[in-house]
Amino acid sequence: METIYILAKVDASHAESIITTLEKVEGVKFAHAVTGPYDVLICMEGSSMAKLLSRSLKEVSRLEGIRSTETLVAIKFDE
Repeated sequence: METIYILAKVDASHAESIITTLEKVEGVKFAHAVTGPYDVLICMEGSSMAKLLSRSLKEVSRLEGIRSTETLVAIKFDE
């Protein structure tokens, strides 16, 4: 299973509707409003990194009210 985290800066007037919409996107495990330089933290999981990144571009970063995103790819260390 692959995991990415997306940090998003959003227009304050859209924050609640963005989170509600994100919770319905395939692969989104959670979307939370957070404090700090970003407004929303999104966790996505899926079987393919390529599909996750594609979905994040097509279905997440293009939502109305999202000003910018930064995507972090989770790295798994073998034990």
